Amino acid sequence: MEFDENKDEETEDKYTEDEYVDIYSKGAILGFSAFFGVIFGGVLLMLNLRAAGFKRAAWQVLIFSIFYHILSGIIISSTGMKINVAAIKAGANGAQLSPEQVQSVIALYALTLVVNIAGGLVLTRYFFKKYFPDNDYYPKPIWTPLLVAILIAIAASYIVRIG
Repeated sequence: MEFDENKDEETEDKYTEDEYVDIYSKGAILGFSAFFGVIFGGVLLMLNLRAAGFKRAAWQVLIFSIFYHILSGIIISSTGMKINVAAIKAGANGAQLSPEQVQSVIALYALTLVVNIAGGLVLTRYFFKKYFPDNDYYPKPIWTPLLVAILIAIAASYIVRIG
């Protein structure tokens, strides 16, 4: 049995800097999908695919994300759970909520979280793995998309308060 001392160096030299792409990680896509919605995770994955040159796949991911968002709304509304707007507004203003109000808000949030995580898993376990199977990328920092997502959430919250 012979050991080749230069084997590790050859493996490292096999990939050039041009073959690596800066993209958002699986964890970032799953996290954005879970907490901000599958559309946010889908947009991150779409940006990844475009950076790697998979433009057609990028559009497929965006279409899937929009379709899944609509489907998740149908699934959640079919459960009969209603958004208790009065409880959310009262809680936002610091009022004491009844246990029933707290339970309804938590149950709806938990269901939404589960549905979003399921969509994020499809994005990461199917699409991400299909196009980035070898982990040959450098993870991109998430600060810019996180700031954008938070600003969109604040804007949406402000629009809901006005309406």
